[in-house]
Amino acid sequence: MSRNWKKGDRIRLKMPFQFHLDPVMDQQNIASLFYGPILLAAQETEARKDWRKVTLDAKDISRSITGDPQRLAFKIDGVDFKPFYDTYGRHSVYLDVTLK
Repeated sequence: MSRNWKKGDRIRLKMPFQFHLDPVMDQQNIASLFYGPILLAAQETEARKDWRKVTLDAKDISRSITGDPQRLAFKIDGVDFKPFYDTYGRHSVYLDVTLK
């Protein structure tokens, strides 16, 4: 940014995040869930032998997700999702997604 800056000048940056899916190349129903650039991971209580299944609203997937964007803590069907970078232990980052 080029400008003659004066004391008290401010820059306000707004980055509205939205939920989006990033499907794997060869299976469109298997996808990762992102909030903006942040990969979300389902918190698992035990090892899984299959993909975690989720059903999301086809017109607006955010309708299917509850939680607190400020804390980056979300729930889908009672399952906790949080940023992958903040995940320890068992988690799922690939989901078997059904859009309804």
